[in-house]
Amino acid sequence: MKKEYRFASASRWFATLGCIAFVNAAHAQELSVLGGWLRADRPGESAYSWGFTYLQALDEYDGLSYSWLNEGHVQDNHRDGFALQYWRRALFFDRRLALAAGVGGYYYFDTVASANGRRYVDSHGLGPIFSLSATWFTSERLFYQLRLNEIIVPRSYNTFSAMFGIGYELDAPKGSGALSGGTSDSASSGNEITAMAGWTEVNSLSSPGAFAYGFEYRHGFGRYIDATVSWINEGHTQLDTRSGAAAQVWLRRSFFDDRLSLGVGAGPYYALDTHRIRGGTDTGGRVSVLLTMSAAYNVTRHWYVRASWNRVMTSYDKDSDIYLGGIGYRF
Repeated sequence: MKKEYRFASASRWFATLGCIAFVNAAHAQELSVLGGWLRADRPGESAYSWGFTYLQALDEYDGLSYSWLNEGHVQDNHRDGFALQYWRRALFFDRRLALAAGVGGYYYFDTVASANGRRYVDSHGLGPIFSLSATWFTSERLFYQLRLNEIIVPRSYNTFSAMFGIGYELDAPKGSGALSGGTSDSASSGNEITAMAGWTEVNSLSSPGAFAYGFEYRHGFGRYIDATVSWINEGHTQLDTRSGAAAQVWLRRSFFDDRLSLGVGAGPYYALDTHRIRGGTDTGGRVSVLLTMSAAYNVTRHWYVRASWNRVMTSYDKDSDIYLGGIGYRF
């Protein structure tokens, strides 16, 4: 059991660091949102599936992507996670049609109904993902995509999904069709202070929620690297009350003359947590991993609005999603 726990803990950190390390100094990005149908081999039933993907073209035929996938609700399981993939594609019809194959790793978060006296377990793990896609690029930076995903998870169930969606080229392509690298530069974040409020949901089978709020200080180290220190109050749900401080390292990128900024960050989150246990409650300080996806839009030179999706990755079955939005000042 201890060996399994150490493996899960190590794989959590490996997957988290991997998701912020794959983006390099090359430019050219595509953002897409997809939804569709999923089939699980165990317990052998169908569900919905949806997700979004950020793809960075390395050259004409190669790319790297970060995806978040929600695999719906099958019997006794609620699973989602992020995938890091390498893509190789071929272009046809004046680069309007791209056929691609992708391979990579999928790190999942599965809320599982428990039969050992606990109501549920937050299970984490890592497995391979294989994908095929067909993308049609229009003349106005929009594109349409059909994608097939096969996910194989040794310690959980395997899934096959078919999804269709729409996307947008965040940089203007050189000519028609897919992006091929070497477009606009990004601007540094400088120094930012943000106040945010929103909602927390605990990753249980019932997903109880509560009002949440937080504050963040961000400093930009060059054009692509940020660091943040934040304080978050997750509120009081039916299962726990938690608040604490986090330090994160970010990879981020700005678009549209520095008006829009997208980023992903990860780091340790130390929180004081009071949660329910059999026969009462337990209170103590816990260290977890905080993974965040964030977008900011500059309203003026100094003022901006920001929206963030935080996933708290715990080792004691109290994972949570924290959705925050607010206003900030850059100086």
